[in-house]
Amino acid sequence: MTQHGNMVFTGSGWVTKGTSESHKQIKIIDAHYHIFPRLGSQDKGINPELRLKLWQFHSREYNNFWRKDNGEHSTTQFLRFDSNNLDDMPNVNFRLTDYGQAEITVDGVDYIMQLYPPSLVNNEAPPQRMVAEMNLAGVDMGVLQCDHVYGDLDEYFAGAMKAYPSRFIGLGQIWEPEADEPGRLKNLERSICEYGNKGLYFSVEPFSVLQQDVTLNDPKFDALWSLVQRLQIPIFWFIDDRTHDRVVMFTRRVAELHEWAQRHPDIQSVITHGLVPAAIIHDIGIPNEIIRLLNHPNVFAEILFPVKWPEYPYPGGQQQLKSLRDRVGAHKLLWGTDSPFGMSMWCTYRQALDFIRLHCVFLSKEEKDLILGGNTAKLFGIEHDHTR
Repeated sequence: MTQHGNMVFTGSGWVTKGTSESHKQIKIIDAHYHIFPRLGSQDKGINPELRLKLWQFHSREYNNFWRKDNGEHSTTQFLRFDSNNLDDMPNVNFRLTDYGQAEITVDGVDYIMQLYPPSLVNNEAPPQRMVAEMNLAGVDMGVLQCDHVYGDLDEYFAGAMKAYPSRFIGLGQIWEPEADEPGRLKNLERSICEYGNKGLYFSVEPFSVLQQDVTLNDPKFDALWSLVQRLQIPIFWFIDDRTHDRVVMFTRRVAELHEWAQRHPDIQSVITHGLVPAAIIHDIGIPNEIIRLLNHPNVFAEILFPVKWPEYPYPGGQQQLKSLRDRVGAHKLLWGTDSPFGMSMWCTYRQALDFIRLHCVFLSKEEKDLILGGNTAKLFGIEHDHTR
């Protein structure tokens, strides 16, 4: 076998020497993974027209566009608007196309924007493709998070978990503005009890886009939290409203979740997408309010540093992770990648793993094992030793 320094050539490429030995001892779990059918093809759940508007709302901060006719690059923020009302969004005929792309039309000119890696043929990430990505990187399992833009994928996740046992952990959904309705609660229970999903993904964004001023501790959610506690499942929180006043709303949601965690100590929670949104993390860092929140025994953090920093292996991200480890402990942190979004947008999938595995030398082997899978395994009651 050809070796060079700490690398071994396997025939299909170079891998880190010793990875195979450590891999046998732990189960590496990506706490933020995705599979989905063709984007925009889903008609189950919320109105497809609203789903498309959510895609445009998600993209309001994009500033990379290419003219479709000649490939000329533009950094004009065509999708920006300075309010939180969907009706105020620019009328640009936003549409999802192919190869990870969407298109808009401004003053009669068609522009292409890259939402996902160009390798997403048909704008889909089927289970078999995403399992292949995990195999190449050396990842055992992926937690399937699912925002409403992808569709209501409870059954889709169930099919993937059946086809690929022990590779996926699906999260259920609920349409948050109607989370107090019996039909919505029944659907969530079916997602867990019949389809085999293992947690709930809860987003605050729908409240903002629908102009609803609702707190996480509103009594309307009491029945939902009771159901979650009865089902004994964790909640994966998306607490970034993506509003125009982003810092103000994020700070408010952190405070609400602090109160929520005190009220519901028996429900495990994970703050997703790397704690602080990339759009504001360099303005506010990781504030003390976040640390206070993570000090609750039932609250954990998904770390997602590649999106926060510009150059691999992200020395600034390493420093920030070290500070976070020092303040809350490695037992609080779950490694996630947001793949396939991160693939080629931030780094390769293996680099996202090697960021922790190779470059964060301040972490002990035991700490790396916890972050790369041990904490997620414990959250879902999975045996942490490598069994595949």
